[in-house]
Amino acid sequence: MTMDSDVDDSRGKSFPFRLRLHGSAASSGIAIGRAVVIAPPHARLLNWRTVASDERPREIERYRTARAQLLASIRASLSSARLVEDARAIIESYELIATDPTIEDAVETGILRDGMPAEVAVSTTYAAHIRAIAESSDPFLRERRFELENMRQKLVTILLSLFTPVGELEGRIIVAPSLLASDVVHYHSRGVAGFVTEIGGITSHACIVARSLEIPAVIGIRNATTIIANDVLLIVDGSRGNVLVEPDEQTIEHYRQLQFEYRQHRRAADDTLATTLDGKTIPIYASVDSPDDVPLALSYGADGVGLVRTEMLLVRLQHFPNEEEQYRWYRAIAERAYPKPVTLRVFDVGSDKILHGMPHEANPALGLRGLRFMLHRKDIFRTQLRAILRASELRNVRLLVPMVTAIEELSATIELIEYVKSELRAERAPFDEHLPFGIMIETPAAALLAEHLAQHVNFFSVGTNDLTQYTLAADRTSDLVAHIFDQLNPAVLQLLVHVATVARRQEIEVELCGDLATFLAATELLIGIGIGAFSVAPSYIPALKERIGSIHTERARSLVARALGCSDSVAVRALLRDSTLTNGEQHTQP
Repeated sequence: MTMDSDVDDSRGKSFPFRLRLHGSAASSGIAIGRAVVIAPPHARLLNWRTVASDERPREIERYRTARAQLLASIRASLSSARLVEDARAIIESYELIATDPTIEDAVETGILRDGMPAEVAVSTTYAAHIRAIAESSDPFLRERRFELENMRQKLVTILLSLFTPVGELEGRIIVAPSLLASDVVHYHSRGVAGFVTEIGGITSHACIVARSLEIPAVIGIRNATTIIANDVLLIVDGSRGNVLVEPDEQTIEHYRQLQFEYRQHRRAADDTLATTLDGKTIPIYASVDSPDDVPLALSYGADGVGLVRTEMLLVRLQHFPNEEEQYRWYRAIAERAYPKPVTLRVFDVGSDKILHGMPHEANPALGLRGLRFMLHRKDIFRTQLRAILRASELRNVRLLVPMVTAIEELSATIELIEYVKSELRAERAPFDEHLPFGIMIETPAAALLAEHLAQHVNFFSVGTNDLTQYTLAADRTSDLVAHIFDQLNPAVLQLLVHVATVARRQEIEVELCGDLATFLAATELLIGIGIGAFSVAPSYIPALKERIGSIHTERARSLVARALGCSDSVAVRALLRDSTLTNGEQHTQP
């Protein structure tokens, strides 16, 4: 957590405010409202006296009454009509915790045998369970300790009658040590605009429910309940993890405009999976260049991040960053997208992205670029793999390597990945042991070797820009051969068909990124070929989802058969034009 004052926002403008607190971006969106601070019961308020034997049954009754009150509040949140099934299952799990026989027996033993007051027995029993979970090697299990801590605080609050009157909550921002998913639902029903918590992880149940209800939230701001005073004005930027305390009118107006833009995108977006007329679902991912791009992508309805161009970090810094710098960058992207998937492509340098210290080549597009460069500089590759694997702890990260041309390159990459995994295991550093691994298909060699390559990877990502460039021997940046560079050339389509056929036979995913993915007149053809997902710039997502909703896969496969019979791209374009004109569609060519 960081604290600043009068700092620049993401658009480079400086705005004055008393304090900026920085935590983790837990749920996208912007909330502006006054704080309602809910302080935890202080440990020193617990009465550590020994209860007389004849008073112990009364303490048991106090505990059972408090537990029943907690269960009633949990069950009340289940009546929310907007609850999705995942949220309902999460909240129902709290009932199991509150009625866990192990916990119940330990609390009552503490009261009857040891003479603890009910609140002390509850506090010590839950504390023991929290310590046990905190020592788990499973990061998701460790995250559950926040729920246990919250339930402990609630029971102690009930037992000590320490309820804080909160009054009117419409448009307010809750500031609390932590929240249960049931709290999020309860406060949402009372019109709360946003949440700020001191503890909790991005995978916590409260965060998951906040995202499902589209409530902006920032978590992990230590001592928030003491730093932030009750009733002060706050701006919660759940997209970037910032909380601005007592902003001035200029700042408020700026964030109101951002809030309006975000809501406009949300209204235009469709969060449901794109589905063809015959029921085939096609995920639409976003291609991004930085953590700040992720909230925008989600606001357009992205199903995840299909391509993170990690080399853009190099372009910004103009040097190769160390492991910790990279880890923080990748982790921020994974957190902001969670629980949706994020695909991190390793540095695709060379060709048109040259950094100081890289070799000068007469023809860099055919030289030491992409995976070739990374295997040439295994020190850089190892550092990046360590950072990506560490960021994979949330289990929503996928690894992608570019510019594959030979099985030997893939074998060397897998060997290095396994070496890095063994290093992290020895260091007891958490990571996703089953991190999905994929390769870019962007050279004719990779396309033709797809059968062999598919045996070692979880997915293919077809980069049509480079695949077209290398297939047609036409520089995609040259105006002189622009008439030759055509992604609908039958030669390119035949390679796509081969790759998709292999992927289907080997039962791995095949996705497509590049300009062809945004050419809506070609969407039907690509689905017919067998492309299972697309990754595009965020602004293209709504239109692409709408287009997919008008397609039937059988008709799409029929279109492919006719396209493969064409001798040139002119004939392919005429075929696509005839296929789409009946719907009155106008599309920009790639």
